[in-house]
Amino acid sequence: MKIGIDIRPLQTGHKYRGIGEVTKQLTDRFIAMAAANGDEVVFYEYDYDHKNDNPKTLLNMPKGLQYSVIPQGLNPESKAYASSSKSVKAKYRRNQTSHNPIDGSKESDVFIQYAYELGVPTNTKSILIFHDLIPLVFWKDYFESPLVPLSHFAARTTLRTFFSNWLYKKLVRNSLRHATKIIAISQSTKSDIVKFFHVKSSKIKVVHEGVDIEAIENSREQKPTQLPTKPYLLFAGAGDQRRRVNDLVDAYNNLKAAGHDIQLVLAGENFQSAEGIPNENTRLAVQNSGYKEDILCVGYVNGPAKADLFKNALAFVYPTLYEGFGIPVVESFLLGCPIITYRNSSIVEIGGEHAVFARDWWEIKTKAEEIIGWSRSTRVRRTAAAKKYAEQFTWASMAESIWQEIP
Repeated sequence: MKIGIDIRPLQTGHKYRGIGEVTKQLTDRFIAMAAANGDEVVFYEYDYDHKNDNPKTLLNMPKGLQYSVIPQGLNPESKAYASSSKSVKAKYRRNQTSHNPIDGSKESDVFIQYAYELGVPTNTKSILIFHDLIPLVFWKDYFESPLVPLSHFAARTTLRTFFSNWLYKKLVRNSLRHATKIIAISQSTKSDIVKFFHVKSSKIKVVHEGVDIEAIENSREQKPTQLPTKPYLLFAGAGDQRRRVNDLVDAYNNLKAAGHDIQLVLAGENFQSAEGIPNENTRLAVQNSGYKEDILCVGYVNGPAKADLFKNALAFVYPTLYEGFGIPVVESFLLGCPIITYRNSSIVEIGGEHAVFARDWWEIKTKAEEIIGWSRSTRVRRTAAAKKYAEQFTWASMAESIWQEIP
């Protein structure tokens, strides 16, 4: 059997995001199982000029693996594509929305796609791993209305805006329709697919993502710019509109006013400094806080330093409005850190009975006070139970469950 795997997410911006991690973790396991079964693998990837751009160098290629490569043309994020002719770009756009957007897809008996925007063919059996519908759920945060540029008599910009809005829905709809089987990473994502695109429920299988704490602890360490000197609450991740970090700052201000001598640590690429926080609401909340000297923006943290931040925190606070899965929730459990989060989307499903749920900044404050008041034995008991629960979310179990769908 020939198993086609689209590894182009390892050549785009996805490489540094969640989809890139899913692509690597699952592909490593799929090709190991293929080698053990004597199956052949067909990799679909963008053209590349340098060895460092070869996506297969990011994979653990097993001995004895039989594989071939079918190139998919220039990477649209590359300089070569930017300087290419109009005809090359026009062909790329046509392929995006065609019935068979993958060159040579018929060469595979089954085709695995990790990123819907790269397309799913109709001339072979296919498995689409679908993560979330965040742009659709938060449409105004991701797509401008075409009426805005039109009101300024910018007809060309209006057309471009209209096209980008149309293209997103078109690519999602095509991929969901063309896939033989859809793997949703949570029941929440499955429900959204059915709700927004009216896909038959029987076509969708829910398979939870995996989390690898050893990979975090053993990865290249990036230490925080400064370390907390008092007990602290922690937020780690992106600070976009979905994550109401300003709610956390409001809760923190009230905890300080109530006499709790603690700090607030904000970690992530968006938190290099208080002045540089991209989200305006969060930036103003931090800058206007009467306790801003105890709010630490420590930047991106990884490796043992990240693990230590979680292990030593009073609680990890994750005030998110929507998640396709919620990897930070599982990471927090596995690292022995209590978590306060909002009750919505997949968070209810993944957090289970071990997450502490809040609805607003006031409940974040009251739940944080409860956790601060836990006895040592209560904290040990609750974090141990959460860790044991979280150990079910593994890449191996995810890969095995998806592998069962391969004919």
